[in-house]
Amino acid sequence: MAVTKQKNPSGLELIYEGSVKRVFKTFEKPDRLFFHFTDDYSVFDWGKMPDTIENKGRALAKMGAFFFQQLGSPEIFQRLKGNRHLERFDKAFLDTRFKHPVFDGVCGVVSFGLPHHFKDLIETDPKDISLVDSILGATPLMEVLTARVERPELHQIDGQPTYFYPHTQVQAQAQMTGRRLVPLEIVFRFGMPAGSSLKERIEKNPDYARQLGLKTQPKEGEWLERPVIEFFTKLEPKDRLLSTQEAAHISGLNSFEFEYLTEMSFQAALALYVLFAEKGIELWDGKFEMIIDYGAHKDAESTGTSTGGILLLADSVGPDELRLIYKGVHLSKEMLRRIYRGTPWEESLKKAQLMAKGRGIADWKGIALSELQSSPVRLAAEEKASIDKLYGTLANHLIGEPVFENHPTLDQFVSALPAKLKGEASPAAQTGTR
Repeated sequence: MAVTKQKNPSGLELIYEGSVKRVFKTFEKPDRLFFHFTDDYSVFDWGKMPDTIENKGRALAKMGAFFFQQLGSPEIFQRLKGNRHLERFDKAFLDTRFKHPVFDGVCGVVSFGLPHHFKDLIETDPKDISLVDSILGATPLMEVLTARVERPELHQIDGQPTYFYPHTQVQAQAQMTGRRLVPLEIVFRFGMPAGSSLKERIEKNPDYARQLGLKTQPKEGEWLERPVIEFFTKLEPKDRLLSTQEAAHISGLNSFEFEYLTEMSFQAALALYVLFAEKGIELWDGKFEMIIDYGAHKDAESTGTSTGGILLLADSVGPDELRLIYKGVHLSKEMLRRIYRGTPWEESLKKAQLMAKGRGIADWKGIALSELQSSPVRLAAEEKASIDKLYGTLANHLIGEPVFENHPTLDQFVSALPAKLKGEASPAAQTGTR
């Protein structure tokens, strides 16, 4: 995997710091942003947890670059038609995807790959960042195209928190210029493994499966008859499930652009499914983010809509955005979620969220900390020792190069896991049957 080795761009300025990622800009390249992935982690939308994970930031940067390069190439999409790894899914569904212009149109992915915002992975030298003391170690900077983030305004309407998105207002729709983050988390699902939130939604509303396009009710631990997509809010304190109609409105996209967003998500998901399957790993679900580019785009291979808006795969792609299972063992952030699932801390989060909803406020975390006096505990020594090897081992296996020395093979890693981290996989998850 090619990586640019150069000094850090001059004048890096921190413009955003999240729980697991920092974002910088620089006067040298005003059309670029630089992602720095930290060794921190977050579960249940809590934010930064009390521990760090060795090599996590570097591994996420390496894997993110790898997946952008793979998806940006037409080669993986050329392998999708008739691929044996996709045989478990409905043929009519796949045929529809392969006939769509996003797949085989004039600028389709089968000819030009999937457009994305990734530009380069820059190996960093900490001594070059004299003004950014918070960056330590040799984690690469991911260089991406910049985009506006238009955050929603919160208003209390009859005691209920209500969000208004500026780009959906009439006066804003006449100013569609530059690039803008589409404020959606686009969740794709190939199956319903244990712990999937989809199970709870279907149990509450049996008709929900039909709304997703499924003919049969899915069962826990089994593959779906066809991939499905759900939409959630991206820029609100709590990820909120949206109907397709609500997602289309919040996106600020026209009908062609929203259709292309959905189709691109299906195509990217199918490509990732095959990429992981070829490495012996099952991809059960994941999430994407997209950017809409209304400006003049110089890359002729980009997939544009009839109005000129070009959709780009954004953020990053890696185990923090995906649910991965290898020989019945979760390899993604689900392994961390399982450590905390069912604990008093997780129960307090649910209670805090209900309290916040009842009061018509968004700050459920503040309630958990101040009123319930609840916060996550540190990982046990045995848990941390295992998870410290997770990201590096996975990166080596997927990229096919020894990016991280002194790491076990994936089989060795899984075999050495303590029983608590292995969990109990369903028969379907172990055998790959529906």
